[in-house]
Amino acid sequence: GGKYLICTNGGKLKASHEWNGEALWKLEYSPHGGIFIISRNHDWHLSCDGQRLDISPSKGIGQTWILEPIMPSTISMDQITMYSSIGAATVALSVAMPFAIMGIIGGMGFTAGGISAGSVAAGMMSAEAIASGGGVAAGGTVAVLQSIGASGLGAAGFAGAMGAGGVIGASGGVVAMAVMGKSEEQKNEGTSSSSNTNMAYCNWRHWE
Repeated sequence: GGKYLICTNGGKLKASHEWNGEALWKLEYSPHGGIFIISRNHDWHLSCDGQRLDISPSKGIGQTWILEPIMPSTISMDQITMYSSIGAATVALSVAMPFAIMGIIGGMGFTAGGISAGSVAAGMMSAEAIASGGGVAAGGTVAVLQSIGASGLGAAGFAGAMGAGGVIGASGGVVAMAVMGKSEEQKNEGTSSSSNTNMAYCNWRHWE
């Protein structure tokens, strides 16, 4: 795990796995165009000479910091684009799925005007009637599909279809992320470690 940066009462910096009040810091605006990072308990200012961290009682340019957001190196622009695409595809599938289901059922021959002659629906009705001894059972497959074709999915069916679309979209996204992650691992195999290893963070502007 990480460590806490602690300022002691004697004006020393140290890193500790255990948190205590000496790990509290506050931020103040600096007239030099940044911020001061100040120990809340002891009023010492975090300082950097370009090579190492230190603390100082003074407020100067050497104690002025500029905080800039930096995206983690493990997330590439291609991955960000993929995550956005997966989210958009999941939403689109959730919205489109109920209409797709209605289109499929209508195409089978279950329509608002009844079962179309010579359609797949007509064949299913005939097969079910023969199997049940001459009638179509209420609540059976044909009856349910015809009800949907005539009056729609209903609120519960619509919600279920949207959920199914979301699951399909999310599942496809998981597969795509796994494939891209494996590709990134293979791309990084054999690469040398960064030349910035163990360099002072406060000197990051000079990293190669």
